[in-house]
Amino acid sequence: MPILEIQRAEKIHDYIQKLEKLTNIPLRSSPIILSSPRQQVSLELPLEEIKQSYEYVEQIYEDIGEHELVFKAIKTGWEYLNSGYKIVPTSKEEYFRQINEAYVFQAARERGYTVDENYFKEHKFCYGQYETYYAVHEIMQRNAFDFLLSKSYSPSFIHTYANWYKCIKLISTQFIIPTTTIEKKIPHILDQLWIISHNINQLRLLGIEIVGEGKFLSRNQPRTSVNNEFLNQLGYEIYQVASWWCRVDPYRVICEFLKASGIFPDATKYLIGAELNTIDEYVCGICHAPMVRWGWDWIQRYQIGNSTVLAHKDCVMRKQHSGRY
Repeated sequence: MPILEIQRAEKIHDYIQKLEKLTNIPLRSSPIILSSPRQQVSLELPLEEIKQSYEYVEQIYEDIGEHELVFKAIKTGWEYLNSGYKIVPTSKEEYFRQINEAYVFQAARERGYTVDENYFKEHKFCYGQYETYYAVHEIMQRNAFDFLLSKSYSPSFIHTYANWYKCIKLISTQFIIPTTTIEKKIPHILDQLWIISHNINQLRLLGIEIVGEGKFLSRNQPRTSVNNEFLNQLGYEIYQVASWWCRVDPYRVICEFLKASGIFPDATKYLIGAELNTIDEYVCGICHAPMVRWGWDWIQRYQIGNSTVLAHKDCVMRKQHSGRY
C-alpha cells in the first residue's frame, strides 16, 4: 500500500508537469472550477395531480441519461426520483466501461442524435472522469463519510451534512443534451448530471464537465462546444472542472463543486487539505514525496512538535506505530 500510494502520486504529478510543458498552460496552479454559471436556474416541479409512472425513471436508472428522457422522468415519476432510491445507479465498474468504450456516443446515436464517426475514432479516455465519479460514488454510498474532518461531527455539522445529502436525488453519468433544437440533433455530453431538490416545489439540474487531457492532445475533441447560455435556457447549470485536479484530489474537486453550486457552501471548510492552493503543494510533510487523494483517507493531518503537517496515510500510520515524533 505505501509503495503504491506514493508511486501513484509521483506518476500523476509527473504527468501533469509534462502536460503543462506540452500545453504551455500553468495547470498546477490553475483553479479547480474553471467556469460556473452566473446564476442558479430553478425549475418548477410538476403538479401533484399528474399520474406517476416508473417507466422513464427506470430508463434513467438502467442506462445513459438524456435531456428529453430526464424531463419525462421528472414530469411523470418525480415521487420515485424524490425517494432517493438510487442516487448513484451506475456502478464504478460499469462507468469505467462506459467511458472506456465511448458508449455514450453509441447511446446518443440510438436515440436519434447525429454522431460523426470521428467521435469514436478520436475518443480519448480521461482518467479524471473515472476518478471523480469514483469519489462521488464513495461519498454518496456513504463509504467515505469520514472524508470530511472527523472532529467536525458536531450535531450542527451532522444536520448540515444530512441536509445537502438529502437534496440530491440522482447523479446520472454521461448525460446527453442536444446542442440545437433543430431535428438534426448533435449531442453535447455532460460527465455528470446532478438532479437536486431546491426550495419548495423546485429542482435544479447541475452539469459537471471535466475538461480533460483530450482537449489539449486531440485535434478532434469528441465533445461539441456549445454556448452555456443555450444550456441555461434548457434548464441546466454547467460547472467545468479541471481533470488534472481530478487526478490529484477528486474529493477536493467535489467539495469545490458543492461549494460553488451552493449545495453545501461550507464543504471545503471541513475538508483536510483544502488550504492547499496549487498541485505542487500536495507534498507529504513526513516523507516529502508527492501526494494524491484517490482514497478518501489518503491525506491526513499529523502533529510534529508544534507544527501540524499534511501527510500520506501510510506515513502517519508508520509514525504512530513506531511512536516517533
